[in-house]
Amino acid sequence: MKNYLDIAGPAGSIEVMVDQPDGGNNLWAVLCHPHPLYGGSMHDGVIDTAAIVLLYRKINVVRFNFRGVGRSAGSHTGGAGEVDDLAAVLEWLRTTHQPDQVLLGGYSFGSNIAWRVAGSTPGLARLLLIAPPVGMMPFEGPTPTCPVHAVWGDADSFIDEDALGALSGVNAHCVEDADHFFMGQEEGLSAAVEASLS
Repeated sequence: MKNYLDIAGPAGSIEVMVDQPDGGNNLWAVLCHPHPLYGGSMHDGVIDTAAIVLLYRKINVVRFNFRGVGRSAGSHTGGAGEVDDLAAVLEWLRTTHQPDQVLLGGYSFGSNIAWRVAGSTPGLARLLLIAPPVGMMPFEGPTPTCPVHAVWGDADSFIDEDALGALSGVNAHCVEDADHFFMGQEEGLSAAVEASLS
């Protein structure tokens, strides 16, 4: 079951898409899309691939558009406002669905926002970073206390492997021959996301 809705956010309404699998439970995942200034939205193909894996595992999936994307109000702020957007979505999920567990994930720019929010959000079950642009964006703030998994391609020019290795407590899942966009590597991406959930 797929639902589209608008929820209240710090810059106005936030466009949200909720996927709930048949026979699902009260486990939830919130996924953050890549950079808004480069065409990123909640309809991104990499995010779709991750969502398919999660739905197969009977995990409900929330995707949303950062401010200035789709129907979401406001305009891009470079990260600070987007952190607030994600916090608002997590609060909406907590108050509306009272989830038993929440997995937080993001792709590229979205992984940076997810990292920045995860460290100050208690009770997360897992953090999933897909192609985190470590070395190009600062992954700052408190270190998340939940398990952290990174899925990345060994041909990704946006990732500094040394900087990724320096992130505390990150379990890495490398997709061979995959670039930042996982072109032609959907199966490898799916397998790596599945492995990150084990």
